[in-house]
Amino acid sequence: MPKPSPANELSDLPTVVSKSKKRWAPQLIWIIPIIAIVVGLNLAYKAVVDRGPTISISFKSGDGLEAGKTVVQYKGVNIGLVKTVILSENHQEVIATVQLGKDATDFAKEGTRFWVVRPRITSSGVSGLSTLLSGPFIAAELGESSVKQDQFVALEVPPILTAGVPGREFILKAPTLGSHDVGTQVFFRRLTVGEVIAYDLDKNGKDISMRVFIHAPYDQYVTTNTRFWNASGIDLTVGATGIQLQTESLVSVIAGGIAFETPQTNHDSLVKLNLAPNTDGNTKHSDSSVNNRAQADSVFPLFQTRTLAMRQPDSVAERYVVDFKQSVRGLSVGAPVEFRGVNIGEVVSIGMAIDPKTYEIVQPVELFIYPERVQARSLVTGKIVPFPKDRKEQLQRIKKFIDKGLRAQLRNGSLLTGQQYIGIDFFPDAPKYQFDISKTPLVMQAVPSEFDSFEQTLASLIKNTDRLVKQIDKEIGPELSQTLKNISAMTANDSALQTDIRDSLREISKAAGSIKTLTDMLDQQPQSVLFGKPTGESK
Repeated sequence: MPKPSPANELSDLPTVVSKSKKRWAPQLIWIIPIIAIVVGLNLAYKAVVDRGPTISISFKSGDGLEAGKTVVQYKGVNIGLVKTVILSENHQEVIATVQLGKDATDFAKEGTRFWVVRPRITSSGVSGLSTLLSGPFIAAELGESSVKQDQFVALEVPPILTAGVPGREFILKAPTLGSHDVGTQVFFRRLTVGEVIAYDLDKNGKDISMRVFIHAPYDQYVTTNTRFWNASGIDLTVGATGIQLQTESLVSVIAGGIAFETPQTNHDSLVKLNLAPNTDGNTKHSDSSVNNRAQADSVFPLFQTRTLAMRQPDSVAERYVVDFKQSVRGLSVGAPVEFRGVNIGEVVSIGMAIDPKTYEIVQPVELFIYPERVQARSLVTGKIVPFPKDRKEQLQRIKKFIDKGLRAQLRNGSLLTGQQYIGIDFFPDAPKYQFDISKTPLVMQAVPSEFDSFEQTLASLIKNTDRLVKQIDKEIGPELSQTLKNISAMTANDSALQTDIRDSLREISKAAGSIKTLTDMLDQQPQSVLFGKPTGESK
């Protein structure tokens, strides 16, 4: 059998066929990852585009703040979320990083205020009760500035007012804060019309400036002549008409309050009968107070009581000094100076002075006297005598009053409290003195008070009585002593008088025995009065 050839052997091997490379074809299973990637990119782009600025807010305490949970709200709408809560570098504050929304981009500017809303109980009421269930949140108030800002300091106390509330702010000046605080209510004719929104100590360290906000439309009643006073507690007045009790409300009694009113002038007190018709057919009074309304941020003094607030101011004040040689215990600065029951001034200072030569001590008391409070009326014509405007005429009138006996006297105002006041009156019998009109302040002499006069009278009476007793002892004493000696000699046991008295007593005793015997016999034998004494046999 023949052997196959090598060529035939190679021809039996399979041949290699070259084929062209096929293109990649998309598979259906890749659609789902592609869609997920597109959605993720879209969400990431939307999150970046819709995200607002990031700001940081510093708080004194991080109580109630939780990262990823505490929200920032404005008018009840969420505008941001707290991302992180960390301590500051000095560990004195808590820094909260807040991510604002796109619609809240305007909040990242100067003037924006943030604070934490929690349940609070203040004098103005209860707030933040909704946070008992939902937890605390950060409230915001939009600022009016256009300057961008990303770092803020939160308010410790929520603001009383937010932007957009109609009304005006005014400033009250007082020597002390008293019972007032942020939120103290302001009253007008016993209506709550405003509140205290802030207070601060002045740079001089003597006054307190309180900023009050009066809501519209009540702010129109604050004029340039409006008076503010402390309406806290109860105003109790005891006068000739009885006891008067006045208070604005129960809240002002407990938490304090401020009231205001515009005093009526002589022009306002007149009854206006000319009524002008209104556009709607009604009638209205012409209001002249519109022209003198107070501007915003006007400054007003805060008086302690309504009486002090409504008192008309004094344009003329005369300063006097009175040297009292008696104790001024019970007299205090601010005590009234009265002329026959009319308040014409007040005490401004009380001191002590000593004469280095005679060592005489006096109590100098300085007074402010307001002469315009006393209107003099002519007894002949009945017209009011005008107060002299010229200084020289004023001093001449005062000098005439001094020459007629015008003096100062310390008087007791209350037996219960021991408070005293200065009384000014005419004392014609007072010693004369030279009134020097060139001195400043003017010097007015004092007369002893009624109690001091009584003490002096009593002391004089005691002194005169002691002198009378001494004189009686000097003149009548020897004769009285001799009389007493004679009486002692007459009453001695061995004196003749005593012997005669004893003999007389014995005779009287014998006579008494005889009388007794006679009465016994007459009682037994009454016939002896007619027939005589019976014999022994007839007995």
